[in-house]
Formats: sequence, C-alpha cells, structure tokens
Amino acid sequence: MPLLLLASTVTACSTLRGKANDLAEKGRFIEAAELYVKVVEDSPNDTSLRASLDDLRWRGLSQLLTGSRQARLEGRDEDAERNLEQFLAYKVKWNSKLDGGMESSLLEEMAGTHQHLRQLIVEQAKRGNALTAESHLNRKRALLAHAEMAPIRRDMENAVQQGGEATCARLKQTPSDGTAHWAELVSRYCRHYRQDAPRAPMFPEALGVPMFQVSVDGISNDVVKYLLARMAGAFESSPWYSDASSRRVPLTLEGRLRVDNSSQPVSLTATWTEQVPYTAHEDRTATAEVPYSVEEAYEDKGVMKKRLVTQKKTVEYKTTVEVTKYRDVSRAFEYRALRREVEYHFAVVAQAVLQDQHAPLAVKAERSLTASGYEHNITFTPGGVTPQKFAPPNKEGWLDGELQGYEQTFFKTLLARWQDAFCSAPALTREEAARCARGGAELPGHARQALVDTLGDDAGQVHQLFVWN
Repeated sequence: MPLLLLASTVTACSTLRGKANDLAEKGRFIEAAELYVKVVEDSPNDTSLRASLDDLRWRGLSQLLTGSRQARLEGRDEDAERNLEQFLAYKVKWNSKLDGGMESSLLEEMAGTHQHLRQLIVEQAKRGNALTAESHLNRKRALLAHAEMAPIRRDMENAVQQGGEATCARLKQTPSDGTAHWAELVSRYCRHYRQDAPRAPMFPEALGVPMFQVSVDGISNDVVKYLLARMAGAFESSPWYSDASSRRVPLTLEGRLRVDNSSQPVSLTATWTEQVPYTAHEDRTATAEVPYSVEEAYEDKGVMKKRLVTQKKTVEYKTTVEVTKYRDVSRAFEYRALRREVEYHFAVVAQAVLQDQHAPLAVKAERSLTASGYEHNITFTPGGVTPQKFAPPNKEGWLDGELQGYEQTFFKTLLARWQDAFCSAPALTREEAARCARGGAELPGHARQALVDTLGDDAGQVHQLFVWN
C-alpha cells in the first residue's frame, strides 16, 4: 500500500502536515497519525487528506502488531504484550477495521499472550500462590480489559479464584490457637476470595479510639470537634484499632492558631509615559515657477521680425521649516497607601504511649501562611492606578486544608509506628510475621522468610490484605 502522505508537496516542519510527514519518514506512524487528525479537521472536505490519515493509521497498527509478534518470537513476552495493549487501544480509539492478514496476526498474538499468561498466572495459582498470581493479573488488567481479550481474562480470573479457594481451605487447617494475628491473616485471605472463615480473636495490641485530652488556643470548639473526629477516624483506619478493644490510651492534643495583622503607611510610585510636544526644524526641497524672457522670431506681412516673450520654468530650492513632534517622557506618579499584612500560624502536636515498651507517639505539625497587599482610594488612569482593597486569604479554608494534612500525617505516623514496633526484630515467628503484615507495608526479608513455608511466594503479597486507607 503506497504511503499517500509522503506524496504531499508540503514538507516544511513548521506546519502540522510537515511535522507529520517528518514523523512518517522516520517510521513513527502512530505519532504522525495523531498529528494528522488536526490536518484533516482543518480541511474536512479534502478526501486525499482523509485517505492519508487512514493510511497512517493502518501503518501504525501494523507496526505495533508486527513489533508484538517479533518480541514474542524473541522471548520478550512483556514487550510483546505492551505492544499488543497499544494496538488494541488505538484500534478502539480509531474505530479501525482490520483486514484478513492483520486479523490473523492478531489471533496469533492473542494465542501467544494466552500461553504466556497461563505460565505467569495460572501456574502460580495452581501452586497455591493466588495472591502472587493476582498481582500479575492486575498488571495485565489494561490489556485484558479489551473486548477481544475477555475469554482470556475470564480464564485468568477463574484460575486465581480457584487457587485462592484452595489455599484458603489449606490455611484453615493450620493451627491458630493463641495466634490472633495469624488467624486474622487467614481470615482476610479467605474473605478476599469470598470464602467463609472464622472471625479472628482480638489481637493483644488492639486499642480503642484514644481518650483525647485537648488544649488548643485560637480555634473554635466546632473546629476542634471536627479535628478530633477526623483523628478518631484515622485511628480507626489504622492497624492499632479494634472495635472490640476496651483499652483506650490517653492522647494529648495541644495546638494553637495565631493570627497576626499589621499595617503601615507607604509611598508608592506608578511610572507612566507622557508624549511631550516640541518644535523641530526640517530641511525640505521646494519648487517655484520663475519667469524669463526669450527672443522669438515671427513673420509680419512677409517680413521676419523678432520680439521678446515671457516663459516660466520650475526651479528647486532648499528651505527650512518648523514642525511639531512628540517625544516619550517617563513620568512618576507618587501616592500614599496602606500596606497590610496578615500571617496565619498553626501549630499542633499529638502525643500518646501506644505500647509501654516502645517509644511514645509524637505527631507534630507547624504551618504558616503570610499574605500582604495595599489599600488606597487613589485613581490615576495614565499610571494604571485604581483603588485597592486588601482581601486576606480565607482563614477557615486554609485551616481546613492544614487539618486534613495533619490527619494524613497522623495516620501515616500510626502506620510507621506499627512497622517500627513489630517488624524490626532480627528474627520473627510466623505469628510475629503476621503481626508485621498487619501494618500493610511490604514485608522485610526476614518477615517474608517466616511465612514462606506456609504461604510460598504469597508471603511477599500478604501485606496487601491489610492495606489501610
């Protein structure tokens, strides 16, 4: 198929059409086609442009599918599937119809993808590593979301679900007496795959919502209640919380919101330009009609005679004239104003002892916002001076944003404190490793190792069952 676009006489890269030509010459057909859409939009009645766009799209799709097939033959399955994903995405975006050859190549590449995903996902699921298989499946979601891939997606999902069910049944047979964290891990694993599992007993470290002891200045009671509610919600979303626990540790919350206002008179200057007239002298060339006499012969009754006649000629001469011109003169307009400034300063610290044997929790935050402006009622149009009124930033809106930020910091600190408290020992038992996993962060190597005998490769994925938000 000839590349119609390259026949265009417009090759300057300063135009969209020229840039598209340049990209096409370099074999970057997808990018060229995307640029060429605008070219067609600008000339919707030009059928040759539409044909060029269709040609570019066909070449782009062919290039992606060929690249996918080549990568598959070379054993680069991940590269092959990235190309295939792009192929299917552009096919949908452009609503492209495939010819027989391309359709056949697509079916072959889908078969290669299916075979690779069976090795990547199905085999893991069959070995009892459903979470690991699911992590690979999730990586392939964008590819498998296309309609053509639906049968492959269902095959993978069924394999993961069956693997999860089998692993759940096996895990429920493992002893869990006195191991609340392991029991919780098994329970979450089973519920993740929609299987029944006994409710785990309350874990020893469980805490209820803290007893807040509050001392704040400059913040209304409504805002304080709002902050405490958000902090309580953050605590309930953390690994420390259990609704069954009656143990509530004291948490002191000290804070202050200070608003400082200041103002002072200032002198301001507005520069402007005035056009000032002046008289200049210019040399010019002028013309004048000058009379002169010449002798002229004529005949009078057969006798030749002479006479003087007057004629005129144009003469140029130099003269100097006065003209009015204008020059720009910088001017300065001085006026008085009031410079106003406001500073919001917010500081807060929350402290508690979550576990006697561990360092206290301390979450601090200190933020400031400063804004300033001028106030006056002066109008001076040439200098662009108009009356101004200083509008300070919305204090409530700013404080709300800071409180939300503090809530997130508080929550992240709770997660980090769990990791520090229960994941740092050099060696862990299965129960201790399950307790570490409750923090929702990727397990350190020694914690994964403590779970490998029971969970296999899924030992590196179980923390996903405890992702807190």
